[in-house]
Amino acid sequence: MQSSENDSARVAVITGANSGVGFAIAHNLITNYPSCFVVVLACRSIKRAEAARAALLAQAPANTIHIVELDTSSAFSVLQAASTLSKLVRRIDLLFCNAGAMAIESLDIPAIISGLLTHPIAFFESSEALRQRRGAITDDGLGLTFQTNVFGHYMLIDKLVPLMQSNNNNHGASRIIWTGSSASRLDFARSDYQHIHGNKPYESSKFIVDQIVVPLDQKLRQDPYGGIRCYVAEPGNVCTSFLAGLGSPLFQAIVVVAFYLIRFLLGQRRFTITSEAACVACCYIALAPEEELDPRIKYHSYATRLGKPYVGKQPLSYSESTSSFLINRLNHLVDRFDEK
Repeated sequence: MQSSENDSARVAVITGANSGVGFAIAHNLITNYPSCFVVVLACRSIKRAEAARAALLAQAPANTIHIVELDTSSAFSVLQAASTLSKLVRRIDLLFCNAGAMAIESLDIPAIISGLLTHPIAFFESSEALRQRRGAITDDGLGLTFQTNVFGHYMLIDKLVPLMQSNNNNHGASRIIWTGSSASRLDFARSDYQHIHGNKPYESSKFIVDQIVVPLDQKLRQDPYGGIRCYVAEPGNVCTSFLAGLGSPLFQAIVVVAFYLIRFLLGQRRFTITSEAACVACCYIALAPEEELDPRIKYHSYATRLGKPYVGKQPLSYSESTSSFLINRLNHLVDRFDEK
């Protein structure tokens, strides 16, 4: 049965919403705009999603918050989530493609020493210290990071188009908001576009996001899709569960202290550090008038030396040739799983 609660409110689906930037997006929407949003936490772990919902409702009890199980590394889970959403809500106004994974194997000690000695600022802006797992594939036979960060969301979008079309929406064009990364220019190769064999699958996946946003927007804003818009936001350098997953509290503490010192002493605006500061670009895209937004712009979360967050805008770097290549590959994968 479709939910009839808060029919005048905008419906926001947030993937990976139980922690980090996803949780901060949900918190921002329901606390700053009480009862204006119905929020759907689309998460892999129901237990963690329930804890997140309880924390959100403790601060904003008047809001409606649903939970949908979603693992973007599984095509079956994506299809199940899309089916559940079609029964749960009448429309989707905002889809935050935020869930992400970096399969970290260990710290790269030689890279840490080299980075600190030769280019310390750029080192802390990158993931050089982390040795990512090579050859990781999902049960669907796809690159783990590629499917989690890119294809799972792309397939979800394909299945949710009917809920985002303008004839279902009284709040203007629905918006798809991808969480990108500044690391996206590194380590992409067409011959291994899922980056199964490379050592930077996370960076490769975020490069793909940058490449597909504009052509996806061009497609979805036309008939018969009904004016759906597509944008990308970059949260900056934020201390999330990626670092906690290393099992090295000392290294995590060193990174956090270094981030604060670099931001304060050098004014490095990319060091947002907290999820609350990191989510401001995503929330800006969600709330800004459509005439202020452009899919060819990448919206960045920045912070002042003292940590006050703000939004910056930079031209999105993408190649039409690479974009076309990737869209074709993604569409082929969607068709492949549709036939199963």
